[in-house]
Amino acid sequence: MTQAMTKADMTRASTELAAMRGSLVRWAKRRALNDQRGVVVPGRAAIEQDLAAKLHALIAEVMPDAHLPNADLRSNPSAALELAQIAVTGKAPVMQSSPSAMGAVPPWLWPALIVGGVLLTITTAIKTAADVAKDAEEKACIRAGACTDYGFWLKAGGVTAIVWFAWKELGLGETVRGLVKGRK
Repeated sequence: MTQAMTKADMTRASTELAAMRGSLVRWAKRRALNDQRGVVVPGRAAIEQDLAAKLHALIAEVMPDAHLPNADLRSNPSAALELAQIAVTGKAPVMQSSPSAMGAVPPWLWPALIVGGVLLTITTAIKTAADVAKDAEEKACIRAGACTDYGFWLKAGGVTAIVWFAWKELGLGETVRGLVKGRK
C-alpha cells in the first residue's frame, strides 16, 4: 500500500537534498585543495569508498537509465568525485540502448522520487559521509601544515577581545592594580 506524498514530505526531501548537496560540494572543494597542495589524507580510500557506494545506490535508484561510473575505488579512484558531481548537478550519462533514455532526471524532480522511493535515509547517510570525508580532509591539511585552523584563531581572538573589554571598560585593570598595590 503506497502512501500519498504530502507537501511536508516534499519540503523535507528538498531540504535533505540541499543539505546533502551542500556537504558534497564542501567536501569536493576541500579535497581539491588538498590534492593541489599534495596533502596525503590517511584513510581517504575507505572514507571515499563508503561515500561512493552510498551515492551509487541513491543515483541508481533515482536515475535508473543513467550510465553510472564504477563505484569501486580500486578500479576507479575518482568514483566518489564523479558520483558526487552527478548527485549535485542531477546530470549523468544515459545508456544509449535504453528506450526511455531521454536524458537526466531534472534535479527539481528528485524530491518526489526520493520521497516516493523512501530514500530519505540514504540522503542523510550521504550527507553524513560527505561531512566525515570533509572533516578528514581538513584535519589532514592542518596536520600537514598546509592549512590554518581558523577555528582556533577565531576563538583566541574572541577571548582576547573579551579580556581587553573587561580590563579596559569594566575596570578589571584598575581592580587588579589596586590589589597588587595593596599587597606591597
